[in-house]
Amino acid sequence: MCNNFIESEFYCTQCGNKGIPIQRKRGQEREAGHLKKIYCLKCGIQTNHVEIKPYTKYTFDDFKTEFEYANFNEHGQRKMTYGQLKELINNGKIEKTRTYDDGRNAG
Repeated sequence: MCNNFIESEFYCTQCGNKGIPIQRKRGQEREAGHLKKIYCLKCGIQTNHVEIKPYTKYTFDDFKTEFEYANFNEHGQRKMTYGQLKELINNGKIEKTRTYDDGRNAG
């Protein structure tokens, strides 16, 4: 049996909870960190989710960092690129606004 699909995990940019996974055909996948508007089971609305694929540069820990440093606006769009955010963090010019667990348990 040939596995022609890759399953991606999605995490809500508003609450941080894991969303509904989606399978994409090989060759038709999106880049890791891609934002996709889907329904969030916890928020009860359609909002952007971050796509995380296995074995890619953008990992769950990267999403967690973006979430904790509030790199997503109220519409679920990135305020700055992940590279720009990491540079601010490394230079001590930005601080966490919440923890991942606090965000997931809010609301």
